[in-house]
Parts: sequence; C-alpha cells; structure tokens
Amino acid sequence: MGSSTHSNWGRLASYARKTGLAFLAAQILVASSASALDGGTLQVSTYNGWQAFEVITQGDNPSGDGFGHSMPGIFDGAGAFLLNSSTIRIQVNHETGDASISEVDVDVANLQTAIYNMINAGNTGGVSFVVAARQAYDRWSSNGGSSWTNTSSASNTSFSRFCSSQAYAPNTFGENRGFVDQLYITGEEVSSGRLFALDSANRDLYQLSGVVGSAPDGIGGMSYDSWENAALIDTGETQHVAIVLSPDGGSRDMKLYIGVKGLDVSGNVSNSVLARNGLAYGSWYYLNASYPSLGNTISGFFDTSASGALTSSKLEDIDTSPGSPTEVVLADQNSGVFNLNFSLVFNSGFDAASSSFTVTKISNESGSNGSLDSPDNIDWTAATTLNGVDYPDGIIFVNEDNSSGEIWQMNPNGSSKLRIGRTNVGAESTGIFDISELVGYAPGSILVSNNQGSPSSMTVMINPNATLSDNS
Repeated sequence: MGSSTHSNWGRLASYARKTGLAFLAAQILVASSASALDGGTLQVSTYNGWQAFEVITQGDNPSGDGFGHSMPGIFDGAGAFLLNSSTIRIQVNHETGDASISEVDVDVANLQTAIYNMINAGNTGGVSFVVAARQAYDRWSSNGGSSWTNTSSASNTSFSRFCSSQAYAPNTFGENRGFVDQLYITGEEVSSGRLFALDSANRDLYQLSGVVGSAPDGIGGMSYDSWENAALIDTGETQHVAIVLSPDGGSRDMKLYIGVKGLDVSGNVSNSVLARNGLAYGSWYYLNASYPSLGNTISGFFDTSASGALTSSKLEDIDTSPGSPTEVVLADQNSGVFNLNFSLVFNSGFDAASSSFTVTKISNESGSNGSLDSPDNIDWTAATTLNGVDYPDGIIFVNEDNSSGEIWQMNPNGSSKLRIGRTNVGAESTGIFDISELVGYAPGSILVSNNQGSPSSMTVMINPNATLSDNS
C-alpha cells in the first residue's frame, strides 16, 4: 500500500506567522471528548505523551462550502501549503480503484486554537476549522495540456490507486532551484501506472508518463511504472530538476529523472507550467547499487541498463531532507530504512559519469509489533529545537504498513526510535507530514497522519514537546 509526504520548506512559515498567535490569550473552551471536529471518532491511539485529534473522515461533506464533495475512502498520500494568510490547503490521495485527489481547506487561526486547546486542556474546545473540501483539480490532460477533460468527480475519469505524494513549494531550494510553481506529484500504484503533476494554483492535473519529451542521454521521457513516490532533490543550479523515483512493484527499480527547464516536449523554448518546472523534456537513469547491512554504506552510480539496479520487492516512500536536500530517506517495507546521498554533476547538462550516490542502512525491518516494523510512509523534517533539545539534522517520522499501523519517530541516523501512535481501526497508518511551520510551531511539533481503515481519516498529532516558533 502507499504512503505520502510533503515538501513545503521553511519559506512558507513566514506566511503562517503573519496570521499571528493571538489565540494564545483566548479563553479555552470545554469539549466533552477528543472526537473529530466533524463528529467522527478519534482513529489513532497515542503514546509517550503525544496527543491527537481528527481533521476529516471518509464520507464527510463540510456544510456550507458549496461543493457537495463527500470525502472518498482509503486516504493515502498527502501534502499541504499555505493558500493565503488564513487558509492551509491539504491535498490527499484516495488509493481506490477509481482514484482521485481531494483538497481540504483549513482555517489557520481556528486550527491553531484547536492545537492550543488540546495542549492545555486535552481537548480541542469544539472549535471548527475545516472550511471546505472538494476534488483537487477541475480538469486533467493526457497530452501535456494540448487538450483537457473537465471533471469534478471520479465519474468521468479512470485513475487508479493514487499512492504516495509530495506537495512542493515554489523555488523549492532557493530562487529558481527546484520547481518554480506550487506542485503536487503523485502516481498510480498499478502495473504500468502513470506519474502525474498537479498545478495546485490553477487546479490542473497533468499526466507525465508517456508524455514527457525525450531529452538526449539517459532514457528519454518519463516511464510508466507502479509508482510509490517522487522525491525532488537539489541540483545546485537552476537549469534542471532531479527527481528520485520509487516504484512499489512494477519494475521494482529505483530511478533518477533529470528534467530540463524551459523546454517543451520537442526541446523548444517554452514557458508552460510543465516546461518551466522541467517536467516537459527530460530523461531518466537507473540507480545502480545494492543494499548494505545495518550501519554500513555502499556507493552507486547512474546507468541506462537495469542490470545491477537498486531493486526490492517493496520499495515504499521517499522524502528529501529539508536541511540537506541532496539526501533522501527511503522506507522499504521488507528491508528497513535507508539514507541515499546524491552527488550530481552538471556541466552543459547532466554528467551521469561523474555523478554518484551512496546508500546507508539506518534501520532494520524488525518484523514485530512494538518495534519499527514494515516501514512505509516517511517524512523528514527541517532542523529543529524542541523543549530545549536540538535536532540539527531534523527528525524522521515513519508510518507502518500493517494492521497495527504504528507511527514512529527517530533521528536521521536511525537512533532514538520512539513509538508515538498507532491506528485503532486495524489498518495501516499513512500520509504523514509535518505542518508545524504552517501553524507557527518549530518543526517536528505538529504532524498530520492518515489511516486507511474503515472509516479512513486524517489526524493531527501533537508532540508533547511542541514548541512555538521563535518568529511566531
């Protein structure tokens, strides 16, 4: 099954801080329970001081938003960004046979109040913060935007099992580095599945697999595969994007896509959404390597042959380190958790022969409840200080893909594992990502995690050491 992460770097935090935290002086309202704000039941049990409350549940249709969108089931990949100074937009996949992506708009100030009430009184105070929910796109294109299909529901589309995802901020790693627009990347976890990019500002969904033009060198275009997730990494320059691709099933081989910015599918100059983000013209390579044993590191290279490719039966979620954006954490459900560190060389283009990467194993797959088992969804936060304790390399959070659906915290080297929660509906936890900076807290303080049980739901999780941002 799938999982999800996000990639909204700290530059969005400045917008969140503009909303202020004046609610801290407000009177705490009294609620009878920690039930979901939409009236559902809390679907997560927490440990080691963590607290939780629900955001939205399968079947919910927020009243008064004018959309008439009842949330589909099987929540999976998710991400978020600040739509404006008062609204966080959360995008979430539905890993159903007739798949879709929903967007959930949340009032920032009211969410801050709910978090504050939970920390100080053990309940949300009954404040309502979900203001709208609907399908995340109005139309989609199978040919790079040459033609469109209008859609408001899954009734006239044929997407299947949208799995993990990433929400990427504009200028992800600095001015013109990474993507230049607010994008959401996701794919179908089926044989010969398609990778997609959602232009979040314009609510346009683009198919990438089989559509991206073939740049020279590497294997041209963007392939079909059983997609789990895509992790954007920093190229250190402004002319290309680099995306690590993880297929769960299908080829089972890790890949690296290199896209050329500013060129259309034919290699001509263009300023279209796909072109300016390096998603119209590119090529890809296999990651040639093998897994090391726990605590060890091996080196790898990029190749156009599948022989020797880094492969596994259950490649799962991947996420980029905000503080060191050439590093990626990989969860393998059957093998453990790994760090991939990339050294990419660009001259006139990508120099594959001079580029390399390393793989380090940071955690075993233990195979038992009560210890980190069946790692799937994964999220790597920015560097942080919580309750006076420094985490200079950030924190990694992991969902388990099993019936216990445990949720774990650990250091980026795999040390100090701590169980912080589990689903209580007999299904996997998934879709974990950090929203701390969007609500005025230090990274690692406030998380969102989904579950795939019945009903599926979206949960806010609060660190017992949650710390307000210095700039709040």
